[in-house]
Amino acid sequence: RNDSDLYGAALSLWNSLEKNTSDDAVIRVFNPEVAKDGWQSSHTIVEIIAKDMPFLVDSVRMAMTRENIASHLLLHSPLKIQRDKNAKISAVSNLKAEQESSSTKTVFFIEIDRQTDSSVIDSFKKELESVLNDVSTAVEDWQPIRKKLIAVSKELPKRNHKNNASEVAETVEFLDWLVKDNFTLMGYRQYDLSPVQGDYQLKGKIESSLGLMKNSTEEHSRLLSELPEVARQEARSNNLLILTKTNSLSRVHRPAYIDYVGIKRFDDEGNVIGEDRFIGLFSSSFYNNSAADVPVLKSKINRIMEMCDFAKGTHAYKAVLNILETYPRDELVQARESELLEVAMGVLQVQERDMCRLFVRKDAYGRFFSCMVYVPRERYNTALRRETQSILATAFNSDDKVEFTTFFSESTLARTHYTVRVTDNNIEYNVKDIENNLVEAARTWEDKLQSALLES
Repeated sequence: RNDSDLYGAALSLWNSLEKNTSDDAVIRVFNPEVAKDGWQSSHTIVEIIAKDMPFLVDSVRMAMTRENIASHLLLHSPLKIQRDKNAKISAVSNLKAEQESSSTKTVFFIEIDRQTDSSVIDSFKKELESVLNDVSTAVEDWQPIRKKLIAVSKELPKRNHKNNASEVAETVEFLDWLVKDNFTLMGYRQYDLSPVQGDYQLKGKIESSLGLMKNSTEEHSRLLSELPEVARQEARSNNLLILTKTNSLSRVHRPAYIDYVGIKRFDDEGNVIGEDRFIGLFSSSFYNNSAADVPVLKSKINRIMEMCDFAKGTHAYKAVLNILETYPRDELVQARESELLEVAMGVLQVQERDMCRLFVRKDAYGRFFSCMVYVPRERYNTALRRETQSILATAFNSDDKVEFTTFFSESTLARTHYTVRVTDNNIEYNVKDIENNLVEAARTWEDKLQSALLES
């Protein structure tokens, strides 16, 4: 970069900052030309001037990743801006400076792969505009959403449910725990559940929407008969909480599937008549702290430990407890206690043995299969993981990329959690057959030679 081009880039960014006198974001995606702009670059330039908010940098990076656009330079800084009576910038400082400011802005200067197709440039700009709008909507409504969650927590003990006092207290403790920065609140909406011609209809109250829930303003209702049997039963059960994930990847903060916390509402007779639905993302404390520190999970694990019937303090008891404590946290939330017990006991049986095991859980809402695969850690490698992804995709008729997360511990087994997304998980499958295919994939050349010699 020569001095004149650096000066041109700085002047261009300054002019954008000078013009941005409102809280609205200014986004430019362009190829600078000497004749037009007074400077040039071998890259396409992205300039963003936006009101300083949490999640901006992460969300912009995520947008580039989704659009498969690589950045060669990404500079960003929050700045205090002071303007004179003519709205001209009179002073600029960092956030630590003790300077009065008219506004606080975050300024981005990004160099990306050169884009020559104007439609690609326009599409990327629209994506950035949409993302910044999502960030703004979520951040600006954070306080009202938080107040709503606190109000629901305080009101819950007064609702006409049929649950005992300990269940209610545990749920209130969990909601209060969420409020303490353990859940990034992004949206809220109230839903009504009402009988309709031999069925039940779940319908959102659009006027109650906060945060990202404001993005869907069309009235949308769903019949319970459209849901799988397990989900239908859950919707009308006495359980106070619904904990699951939505179908949507977050475009704010981090690219994870959005978490959904539903708190049921009841009529005078204790029948479910709707829910208060909050969406967002569990914070790092949810994933990194002990499960015993998370209300609801602590009691869930305690109930499973009582079901496994091992004496407290024994080797088997400690082993099962460790399996549950280190189990993928989202699975610990979504899986039923009977499912978790089956996995824990199954893993306990193979923990010190040289063998593969597969455990499959169907999502209650029909959206995916959760597959837990255990293999001897010395056999785990990238090639085996890719082969496993292919086997699972074929077995469950999935056209989507099979997501995975691998976990190594002091155990002789490596655990990989595969999520196989499908349009409908109400299909026939044989876990043992799939497991046999995985066992075959994990066999080494030496294993196959030994088998051949034994057979001969």
